[in-house]
Amino acid sequence: MAQQFSFGNSVLHFARSDGPGGFLWKYLASYLAVAVCLTALSYALFQPLFGIWFSILVEAMGGASDAEIEAILARRAVEIVGWIVFGYLLMLILGVMFWAVFEAAAQRRLVRDEGFSLRIGGDEFRLILVGLIWVGLGLAAQIFSIIFIAISTASLVYALDNPGGGAIAVLLCMALLTGLWIWIGVRLAPASAMTVRDGRVTFFDAWNVTRGRFWTLLGSYLVLAIIVVTMATLTWYFIGTGVAAAIMANIERFQTAIDAENPLMLLSALMQFDILAPIIGGWMFWVMVQGLITFMWAGPAALAAKTDPRGGGVAQAPDVFA
Repeated sequence: MAQQFSFGNSVLHFARSDGPGGFLWKYLASYLAVAVCLTALSYALFQPLFGIWFSILVEAMGGASDAEIEAILARRAVEIVGWIVFGYLLMLILGVMFWAVFEAAAQRRLVRDEGFSLRIGGDEFRLILVGLIWVGLGLAAQIFSIIFIAISTASLVYALDNPGGGAIAVLLCMALLTGLWIWIGVRLAPASAMTVRDGRVTFFDAWNVTRGRFWTLLGSYLVLAIIVVTMATLTWYFIGTGVAAAIMANIERFQTAIDAENPLMLLSALMQFDILAPIIGGWMFWVMVQGLITFMWAGPAALAAKTDPRGGGVAQAPDVFA
């Protein structure tokens, strides 16, 4: 059943979306599984780099001079620079695809009410183009901000003949620009959802979908931001507590390795199951929290696209203004 666009529905759209059951747990489990695979691939690709740092650690603890360490670093870096560049580019491409695949899955659920599915197709490639537009818009905003702050500050300082006022002028300009970019970002937020909804790249038309809805969307994002910060804080608190407890339980082992200046002994102490378990478990839980945050954050803009008063969404104007 199509939902009305309102503050409450906007905040909770991720939980109230229609469609086949079991979506969220499948989404989060797949998010974790793919993230683990990408992390393992990243380690395999950059393992030579990790080997360099470990060899440098061994040499440093063995009393090697700074000149010797720099020579080792320069020689080994030259040997693997090509592989590192290849690995970086590959992970960049895979990272973009990771975002596009799960963003498309989330939008298909939130906008089309579909069940869970992962694929690489038209939705995903169109979302990549939308993402590139966001990147370009962000770069343009940074360049404009730098120029605007420089000109405005210089003009105010010159007009007021008060160099000390430059800092205040910069803060005022930054506050003004922050408000401007938030306004633009919220007005264009449904771009991804509309692209998946319509099956074509849609970006600036999102401006029409959010007309008269800015404050509702902004309030929704503020509430979600509070929830996200709370979730992240609690997650990292419990992870940190678990890791700290594991380290304190093995503090004598670490102290012995440090006193012996033996990096292999220290590495062996770190590789114990009771140390790795809370670290790996905490990381996996955090990845799932990230997936949940991503899905939640897509909700308000997706509902705006779904209830487009001009038609085109699942809900039509009578549903929106009923």
